[in-house]
Amino acid sequence: MELTENMEEFLNDLIGKRMEQVYQEKDGERYDPFNEELELKVQKVIRKLPPKQGKVIFDYMTETSNNNSDLNEFYYRMGLRDGLKLREAIQTMLNTLME
Repeated sequence: MELTENMEEFLNDLIGKRMEQVYQEKDGERYDPFNEELELKVQKVIRKLPPKQGKVIFDYMTETSNNNSDLNEFYYRMGLRDGLKLREAIQTMLNTLME
C-alpha cells in the first residue's frame, strides 16, 4: 500500500515535531538562535580590547559557534533518523494489513 498525500503530510509533520522535541530536550532550555542585543554588547566589549586580545576572544567565539553547529546537526540527524524509522514502521504495518 502506498502512502497517501495525507499520510505523507502527517508523517512529515510528525518528523518535524519529533526533531523539535529532541532539540528542545537539551537541558530543558529553550533554543534562541540569535540574541542580537547580546551580540552588540559583545562586539562593543571586543572593540575596547587590544587587537591581540580581541582576536583571542573572536577566535574562541568562532570555535564555540562551530561546535554549536555540529551539535545542531547532531540533533537534526537524531530527529530525522527517528522519523525515518517511524515511517518504515508505519509502512510495514500498512503492508501487513493489506496482505
